[in-house]
Amino acid sequence: MDKRPLIEPQAPLTHWQKSLPFKLSLIQLLIASILIFSTAWVILNIQTQQISEQQTLLNQNHGQIIIAKLQEMTSQVENQVNAISQIAMLYRYEPEQLSKSIPVLLSIENQKAIISGGGIWPEPGAFDRQKFRDSLFWSHNIHGELAAINSYNDDSFPSYHTEEWYRPTRYFPVGKIFWSKSYVDPTTHEPMVTASGAMWMDHQFIGAATTDISLEKLNQLLRNTMLDVSGYVIALDHQNQILASPNSDNLPQSSHNSPHALQDFDELAKTETAFSPIASALHLADRSFIEQAVAERVFTQEQMDNLTRLSNDGERQMLSAIVNDNAKNQFLTPRRIASVSLTMDPILKGPSLVSVFLMPHTYWKILVVTPIAPLQDTAKKLIEKVGLSLVLIQMLDLILLFLLQHRLIIAPIMEMVQALKRNDSASIELKAKERHDEVGLLAKSFLSRTQQLEVAMASLDASNLALEQQLLTQQHFQQELNQRKEQLRSLLDFSSIIIYIKDLNGRYTLVNNKYCEVLGIERRKIIGATDFDLFQNSLAQQYQQNDQRVTHSHDALHFEEAIPSLRGEVIYQMSKFDIRDDEDNSMGVGAIGFNVDLKKRQEKEQEKLLQSQLAQLKDEQRKTQLTQQENSQLREQLAAIQAEINQQIQLNLSKQQSQKLMQNFLADVMSQMMQEQDKLLAQICQVRTKEDDSHQAQVVQLMSQQAARLRHISQLFTDQHSEIRPLHLAQFINQLLSLLQPQLLKTQVKVKLECDEQLVVDGNAWQYLQFFYRLINNTLHHAFKEHNQNRTLALTLEKKDGELQMQLQDNGVGISVAHLEQLKQEMQQNQCIGTLTCINLWIKEELHGELKVESELNRGTLIECHWPLAAV
Repeated sequence: MDKRPLIEPQAPLTHWQKSLPFKLSLIQLLIASILIFSTAWVILNIQTQQISEQQTLLNQNHGQIIIAKLQEMTSQVENQVNAISQIAMLYRYEPEQLSKSIPVLLSIENQKAIISGGGIWPEPGAFDRQKFRDSLFWSHNIHGELAAINSYNDDSFPSYHTEEWYRPTRYFPVGKIFWSKSYVDPTTHEPMVTASGAMWMDHQFIGAATTDISLEKLNQLLRNTMLDVSGYVIALDHQNQILASPNSDNLPQSSHNSPHALQDFDELAKTETAFSPIASALHLADRSFIEQAVAERVFTQEQMDNLTRLSNDGERQMLSAIVNDNAKNQFLTPRRIASVSLTMDPILKGPSLVSVFLMPHTYWKILVVTPIAPLQDTAKKLIEKVGLSLVLIQMLDLILLFLLQHRLIIAPIMEMVQALKRNDSASIELKAKERHDEVGLLAKSFLSRTQQLEVAMASLDASNLALEQQLLTQQHFQQELNQRKEQLRSLLDFSSIIIYIKDLNGRYTLVNNKYCEVLGIERRKIIGATDFDLFQNSLAQQYQQNDQRVTHSHDALHFEEAIPSLRGEVIYQMSKFDIRDDEDNSMGVGAIGFNVDLKKRQEKEQEKLLQSQLAQLKDEQRKTQLTQQENSQLREQLAAIQAEINQQIQLNLSKQQSQKLMQNFLADVMSQMMQEQDKLLAQICQVRTKEDDSHQAQVVQLMSQQAARLRHISQLFTDQHSEIRPLHLAQFINQLLSLLQPQLLKTQVKVKLECDEQLVVDGNAWQYLQFFYRLINNTLHHAFKEHNQNRTLALTLEKKDGELQMQLQDNGVGISVAHLEQLKQEMQQNQCIGTLTCINLWIKEELHGELKVESELNRGTLIECHWPLAAV
């Protein structure tokens, strides 16, 4: 055995970059850098947190100041709206007094700077029964003078009753003000926001009082407020439309004509992406507010749907939430709902802090934006000073530590290395005896390890001979293994069944020729691929699940799998088994498949034949059961129909008896009232003095007229009190017209009756009274407007071919084509919506007659109907 030296004397010294002093110094420098940066980071975080708290407190103070000024302005406006509503309710029926009082309220000096206009908006007929629209509205013109605007009452102008600032006031009590979203007035073309207050009389909503605020003047107010603050303010309404913003030169222009009132903050965030975090915070705050507002509903969902049916889809939830929250009266003080930091503000051109405040009553969102760059610069300067001091201290510590390490550790180790280079074991032994610390132990370990190496070299020479003999034996086994591989390859290539092996990742590691032939894919493309690379996802997932079941069960399992081939899918009976190594660890999954497609097709054909026979049998059974069920249902329906007929007969008899009793009762009451009226009139006439008392004459005249009316009413009910005598139709109609005389005089309508005095009909006078009264009353209410001068109503009655034919024609405003078509469609569908549709349904069902309506706009309306007299 050859003797080799333990250490080569010519080996070079260690390079300085790999030396121990250099590595220790580098480690110390790294640790010092970590300490310096971590200290600076902690100081920076503490300082940044303090700066953030100071900035938030600063924004809170600015927001409170701005909101206080806005609340002072809105409180004045709300007081003005309440004053207008009180004046309107006081002088409800005195338009001249209202025209004098309301402009005085709108001209108050301390409010003129921000108010654009205002007025009252009554409900239809609330202030004047003849007027559907009766608004009184004043607006400041270009000279600052109040001018009355009457265009809102024109029929060509959209009705103010459907406006967004009017509809919610129905759900507000007196004294509560609703602030609308911003909009552009269609008449003055000025961007504004409206404060609306409800007017209630005798628990009935009669309209709203409003005051309009100019957004341009509101914007100027906010700018003046922020003159002494290094920031700016953006005011949003409850739908996040911009009410006021900083100088428009610093913001992107809106696509709308009015950049102040109609620009949406989402649109601004899309144009200027730096505002996107604010838009997200606003949406989150809106969702939270809506959820809290509707958690305890005050109004029903049906009421809210009726309120928001004319609003946009994106505005309905917020409008419902405001109405519910206002009714609960829980939100009374402003609150901060969000705080967002911007890295680069597009207006301040630097980092900023945005605080979002929600105002009570108005539900405006106030965005207060202030810069934070100066405070960050102060923190950075502090970090630079602290960091420089730390670097100097750490450098001095590193130099001192390096000198101590070199003297105590590195120098003795280098001496030992030099001794090893010289193969000087004596120096190492001397160092081991002199030093009693870790260096001495290291020298002793070197000596011990050297002796062990000498013994190991001798052992390696002996092992080399044994390895040469073992190599010859392995070569013999390798030749035998190659022969076995050739036999296995022949078996795989010429087998008629499919065989493959996959690893644990599902990748193919072995396939035979039959598998490649069935798939129609080359072996090189299959090896290394997964089922998802070769097949559809559904098949691949099925194969993968079967492989996982085999791996988990550690046993051979059998499956039927569809293998896609060039001729379509073929069913194979797959036997899959787990492949394991010598240590019983799973290495992959092997599979052997047999073609069972022909057998499966035969089984399916037999199953289909059996299923068709069973289906035929079930179909026959179902038909028999259906026939029996239909017979049973017919018998049950026949019995139910007979019971309903009997019940309906009893109900009709009960209705007729109740109607007769009510008619008799009314006739008796009217007869008693007429007698008492005549007695009272006689007593007044007996106590008259000889002198001509005009007041007493007037009372007698009124009593005479009242007695005549009661006599007509009595005559009408007396006619229906008897069912055996015929009805003189002309006399009956004259009695009814006399009864309606006050209404005819009030509406200035002349009635022309054409009816044969000898026309006598049989039937129930109550039905005729209901029919003619409803028909004439409907015409008086809807046929005439104020501009009609000569108002006439022609009623023609005649008996022809056993039928009573009636025509009612007026010279009123008529019906539009669209409304007339809708009316005819409702009458054809037998709906009961209005007076004419209900009369039409009653004539068809009760009298078996027919009603027709013809009309022309501004020319009048003709109503024709006829029914057999035998049906009455």
